[in-house]
Amino acid sequence: MADKASPAGKPAVEEVEKEVISKIPNLEIAQLRFAVNSADMDPAVKKQKWIMLMKFVEEFEMGPFYSQICTETGTAVDQKLLQQLTEKNKKRIDEINAEIVDAEENLGESEVRQAHLRKSEYLCQIGDKDAAIEAFRKTYEKTVGLGYRIDLVFSQIRLGLFFLDHQLINANISKAKDLMEQGGDWERKNRLRSYEGLYKMSIRDMKGAAQLFLEAVPTFGSYELMSYEDLIFYTVVTSVLALERPDLRTKVIRCNEIQEQLTGGGEKGQLIPVKQYLEAFYNCQYDQFFIQLAQLEMDRLKFDRYLAPHYNYYSRAMRLKAYQQFLTPYKTVRLDMMAKDFGVSKEYVDRELHGLIAAGTLHCRIDAVRGVIEMNHPDSKNHLYKTVIKDGDILLNRIQKLARVINA
Repeated sequence: MADKASPAGKPAVEEVEKEVISKIPNLEIAQLRFAVNSADMDPAVKKQKWIMLMKFVEEFEMGPFYSQICTETGTAVDQKLLQQLTEKNKKRIDEINAEIVDAEENLGESEVRQAHLRKSEYLCQIGDKDAAIEAFRKTYEKTVGLGYRIDLVFSQIRLGLFFLDHQLINANISKAKDLMEQGGDWERKNRLRSYEGLYKMSIRDMKGAAQLFLEAVPTFGSYELMSYEDLIFYTVVTSVLALERPDLRTKVIRCNEIQEQLTGGGEKGQLIPVKQYLEAFYNCQYDQFFIQLAQLEMDRLKFDRYLAPHYNYYSRAMRLKAYQQFLTPYKTVRLDMMAKDFGVSKEYVDRELHGLIAAGTLHCRIDAVRGVIEMNHPDSKNHLYKTVIKDGDILLNRIQKLARVINA
């Protein structure tokens, strides 16, 4: 179904009543915008990204967006180009406004809705966020069908993802869930998983993102958001951090859809390092895991606009998970042997473990005289007991509040 939209990401809005998944705004443009603003990007690569971005700006008549990216990057504005884009924007918006007036005076409700939708998508296309939000609001008011309303909410979530406006994304995900409860179809419910998963990943909720991505993998259809290859990448990256070892084996290692993509390596071989990263961690090849993690950080995490704000957190969390996986089976471990297994110096391991122990995230102590690490495994039964007591108190308080309301 997603392939019915044009490859350029610019569907024919005149045929919007058909079952077409809109690719407006084009999220590829948002990734290019991130690239030209990245301090870590190679200058030669950044120049290529800028050329690609400007092609999109001219193709989609993105006047407001062009002004914004010039300000962000400190690039001199091409006044001639800006004037051309501004004139095209004004002319098209005036044409659509005339169509709206004509539809309201001479045509039916369906034609009025289509005209409003054309305006919403055009404003979204040119990168005028505030005007697009207002236009979508008016279009929503003119829309009766539940399916069409959900699609409008999806468009606003994409607009939020384009600008990484978390308030806009969160509000519309909640609205989409409410509409789904009123009778959303299976396909739209499945698409919502990908939308929410992408949002959760962008706000560092890796566990929530992993769960939603894993559910989306078998029946993925949200190609307006990302490619299937990107979905597999995000699924593996979030799952390795979020899942316990048995779940990682069941849901990722033994998942046919994921393994098929990893084995194939992806269109340009970009999934090959991801496969090596997953296997190195799961197979306890810690020296290889450290190399793959560093490579993943340099090649992908720093340059993905959803993951870039969290790459330091992700790297630290994965190192901690690897240390825990290595140390858990033992009571004592020689520091030099651990350093050898991880392919790093003894001083590096000592420094890393000291920081994690001080932060309370790793339960062990280092005997510097003997050169060993002594594990201090937390009492799981005691932890569960405290959790039950705490949850029980919360439940009793809620019951008491409910009883007071009923008695009143």
